[in-house]
Amino acid sequence: MRPYRSRRQLALFWSRQPYPKVSSKPQASTRISMGTWRRILARNTDEFCRNTTIHGLKYINNGKLRKSDRLFFGVAMLAVVSMAAYLIQDAFDKWNTTPVIVGIDPELTYITNEPFPAVTICNLNQALASRVAILATDSAAYAMLQVLCRRRVDVQRVTEDRANWEEFIMNISQPCQSMVIGCRFGADDYECARMFYPIVTDEGLCCVFNMLHPRFMYKSSASLSQRNMTLPKDFQAVNWHAELGYRRGQYPGSLLYPRPAQGTGESLGLSLTLDVQADAYYCSSSSSIGFKVALHSPNESPNVRETGVLLAPGMETKLRIDPAKIRTENHLRRVHRKYRRCLFRNELKLRWFAHYTQRNCAAECLSRLLLLHCGCVFFYMPRLHRNDSICSVGQRKCVERIRLGTIEAMKSCLDECLPSCFDLTFNTITYSTKISHDGFDVTNPNVSLNFTDAYVERSIAVVNMYFKDQTYRASKQTEFIGFSDFLSNVGGLMGLFLGFSFLSIAECVYFALIRPCRTCSELRQQQPTTAAIHARANRVFDARNINYISPSKWFQTELARPRGLNYHYNRHPA
Repeated sequence: MRPYRSRRQLALFWSRQPYPKVSSKPQASTRISMGTWRRILARNTDEFCRNTTIHGLKYINNGKLRKSDRLFFGVAMLAVVSMAAYLIQDAFDKWNTTPVIVGIDPELTYITNEPFPAVTICNLNQALASRVAILATDSAAYAMLQVLCRRRVDVQRVTEDRANWEEFIMNISQPCQSMVIGCRFGADDYECARMFYPIVTDEGLCCVFNMLHPRFMYKSSASLSQRNMTLPKDFQAVNWHAELGYRRGQYPGSLLYPRPAQGTGESLGLSLTLDVQADAYYCSSSSSIGFKVALHSPNESPNVRETGVLLAPGMETKLRIDPAKIRTENHLRRVHRKYRRCLFRNELKLRWFAHYTQRNCAAECLSRLLLLHCGCVFFYMPRLHRNDSICSVGQRKCVERIRLGTIEAMKSCLDECLPSCFDLTFNTITYSTKISHDGFDVTNPNVSLNFTDAYVERSIAVVNMYFKDQTYRASKQTEFIGFSDFLSNVGGLMGLFLGFSFLSIAECVYFALIRPCRTCSELRQQQPTTAAIHARANRVFDARNINYISPSKWFQTELARPRGLNYHYNRHPA
C-alpha cells in the first residue's frame, strides 16, 4: 500500500473516513451498582484482615485454614474482646466515680504563713449571782435563766414570753474584761486582753480572740454582742480565707487581724490568766466549775458546747496545737462535687455567713430546720431572714427535739454541707498540773491583782497555747485517675488483648472509607461521558496539525487502535 507523503493527501484520506453515529439524547449519569460496592468492600476487608496489626483477624479471614481452626480463633477473639471490655468498664468506673485521692502535700507549710487559731473561752457559769438575785420567779427573764442553766421551766407560770435573749445574756454574764485578767501573745504583745470580744454561743456569753472581723464574717448586720467591735489603732482587719491566705503586701506597716502565728513554743504562743469568779456562781452549764475553750478556724463559728475542752481552776494547762490543713488542686473544679466530695469557696453561698465552711453551713441548715418545724430560731443560731423570730421559752422542747432527734433531717444537712476544699483545723493535746501558790505574782507579772492562795486555787486558771513545730505537711486532694491515666489504662488493655493502637484506627478509616471511595471515583473517571463522545465525533481536522509518519508506523498504529470511538491522532513526530 502506497503511503501518503503530503499533508493534503493525508487530510483528504482522514476526511473520507466515516464518523461514528452519536445519539443526540444525553445519557444517564453513571452510578456504581450495589454489587460493585460489595466487591470493593469485600476486597478491602480481605486486605485489611491480612495486613492489620489487630491480632487474630488474619486467621479468621484466611480461607486456606480449616473451618474448625477459623472457628477456634473466632471464639478466642470473642473471649478476648469480652475480657478487655470488662476491664475497660472497670477502669471507666474508677475514673468516673473516684476521681479524687487525698495525699501528702510535698511542700512544707510554715505556721507563720497561717493565722493563729481563733480562741473562744466560755465560763461555765451562766449568770452572776448578784445580777439575777432580784428576778421574779414568774418573770420571763427568770424562765430564760432556767433555760440557760438547763433546768426545767414551768411555762404556765411565765407571765410574758417574749424578750431579747442576747441583751439579757450580756447583762447577767461575766464580761470579758473580768474573765481574761492576763494575756500575752508572742514576744511583744502583753496587752492582748483588749483583743477579746464578747460573742453569744450555745454556752452563753463567751469571749473570742482572733476571729474574723464581723464585717468579713457575716453578710448582714452582726449580732448585738459584736456590733461595737473596734480594733486597736495599729491593727488592720483583713478578709482571711484558707483558700486565699494572707495578702501581706497589701497593708505594709500594720498588724494584721486575725493575727498570724508568731513562732513555736510557749514564748511565742498565747498565754492567758483567767478568773472564773467561783464565789459569784449562780449555775453551771455542766457539772463542774471552770472554763470551756474551743480552738477553730478564724472564719468559722465556734461550737463550744460540743467540742470545747475543759479548763479547771487552780490548774495550769498547756494546749499543744497541731494544725491540719487540706488543699485541693484547682483543676478539680471541673469534677462534679458529688464525686470530689468538697466545695470551693464560691460554689455555695450562705445567707448569714460570708464564708463557706462545713460548720457554718451546718449551723444555717439547723436554722432552716427550726424555721420549718418550730417557726423560729434559737438565740445563738444564724438569722437567715431579717424577720426571723427568736424561739421563746415555751418552744424549748421543739428546739431540742429538732436539734437532737431529727437524724434524717441532719443527714440531709450533711449531704448538702460538704467539707471545704480548702480548710484549716486545729487539734490540741492537753497537759495540766496544779498551780504553785508561792511566787504566782512573780511568774505572772502581767496580773496586777493580788490574790490569796485560796482564791488562786479556787478561781484562777492559767492556759498556754503554742505550736510545737515550725512547719507541717498539709493534705492535698489530687486526681486519682486523670484522663491521661484513663487513656493509658484503656490503651494498655487494648494493646495487651488485641494489639490495638491509634494506628489501627487509621487502618480502619483507610480500608473502610478512604480506599473504597477512591476506587469508586476511579471507576467513574474511566467511563467516557456524552460530552466527550460528541467532541470526538464532531472534531474538525486541520491538516496543519497532522505530522508525517512512516508507513510501518502508520500500520502499527492502525492495528493497535481499538474499534469504535477511540480515534487517536499523533500530534508529535515519530
